[in-house]
Amino acid sequence: MKFPRLLAGLGLVVLTGIAGTACTTHAGAAAQVGSSTIETSTVRGIVDRGFEAVSAVPAQQAAQSLDRAELQRRTLTTLVQLQVLESEADRLGVTLSSQDVDAYYQAYAVLQFGSVEAFETRAAAAGFAKKDVGVIVRTGALESALGDKIAPTTLASVADARAQYDSIVAQVGDLPLTFEAARPYLQRFLATDQRAVKLRPLLTAAADREHVSINPRFGSWDDQQFAVVSAPGTIATTAAPESALDLTLGS
Repeated sequence: MKFPRLLAGLGLVVLTGIAGTACTTHAGAAAQVGSSTIETSTVRGIVDRGFEAVSAVPAQQAAQSLDRAELQRRTLTTLVQLQVLESEADRLGVTLSSQDVDAYYQAYAVLQFGSVEAFETRAAAAGFAKKDVGVIVRTGALESALGDKIAPTTLASVADARAQYDSIVAQVGDLPLTFEAARPYLQRFLATDQRAVKLRPLLTAAADREHVSINPRFGSWDDQQFAVVSAPGTIATTAAPESALDLTLGS
C-alpha cells in the first residue's frame, strides 16, 4: 500500500500540468503565490532549524550528504504547495481546526512509525525540526480534507483497513490508536492514488489561478513536478540525493 509521502523530498503532492512563472517581482520574497508572499527569511529559518535538528541526531540515523540548496528547494516547494491547497480549500469552503490537524498528525505518525516521537526523530534526521513538521502535516491534512469534499466515497473498504491495521500492529506492537480511531485515516491512506486522480484537476486549476512565481535565486518552478527545481546561475544548482525519509509503506 501507499501512504501520502509527507516528508519524502520535503514535499507532499506530485502532480502534473500545473503552470507557474519562474520569477517574482516581490522584494525579499522567495516566492509569490497569488497575493501571498513566502519570505526568504521564512525559508531560511526552516532550513537553519533543520540543520540544527540533524546535528542532534545520531550520525547513523541522519540523512547522508544533506545539501543546503536542495533543502531550500524542498522547503520552498512545500510552502508553495501549502498555499495552493489553502487557496483551493478556501474556494470550496473546506476548513480545518487545530484539533483536526493535531488528530491527523497523531494518526499519521502512529500508523507510519508507531509513535509521534519516532516520526519526529525521522523528520529531524531528514532535516526538518520538530517546530516545522506541522507545516508538512497541515499540507497532508488539507489534501485529505479536499479529497473528502470532492470524492467522499473514494475510500478503501473497512476490511482492507482492518487488514492494514493488523499488519502494522504485527510490525510495531500495540498502538495508541484503536482500530476504530485509525479506520477513517487508513481508509483514506489506502485510497491515496484514486483520490489524487480526482483532486488533480482542482489543484491544477488552483495553481493556474494563483500564478506561482519563484525568486530565480532559488531556482524555477517546474509545472510537471509541481516543485521548485534547480536552475543554472541560482543558489541551488547542484542536485542532491533524495531525503532519506520516505513515508510510504510498501511503495
